[in-house]
Amino acid sequence: MKARLALAAALLLLAGCTRDGFQGISFAPGAARADVQALARRAAAGDKIAQLELGIRFEEGRGVPMDWRRAERLYRMAAATTGGTRMVYIPPVRRGGTGTVVPMSSGPLVPGLPDARARLEALRKRRAVEGSPRRI
Repeated sequence: MKARLALAAALLLLAGCTRDGFQGISFAPGAARADVQALARRAAAGDKIAQLELGIRFEEGRGVPMDWRRAERLYRMAAATTGGTRMVYIPPVRRGGTGTVVPMSSGPLVPGLPDARARLEALRKRRAVEGSPRRI
């Protein structure tokens, strides 16, 4: 039951993020530059190249406020392998019943981007030395 509630909460959170905005970029017309909104929509949909590009923009402050935390988050997304088949435990429905484990597909397996891993590591080292900059 807890797993189902956690999954439902995660899906609602994700749906809320992608409908109104992503990583602080509003999708409302005119709220941000059109090219940044388009990139954010692609990144929210799981496009790893868009996640990497948006992370670079946040790291450098190009078209968005400089924010190393958001850049790091986006680099992690772009670097992570996603999709494939996962085994999910479904608890018993009745007292005394048995649970079951079923394979669940979360889409095609998409490997993480090596460039994103490299940028993530470099940003972490830079943050350790310089600290986080103030938001511009």
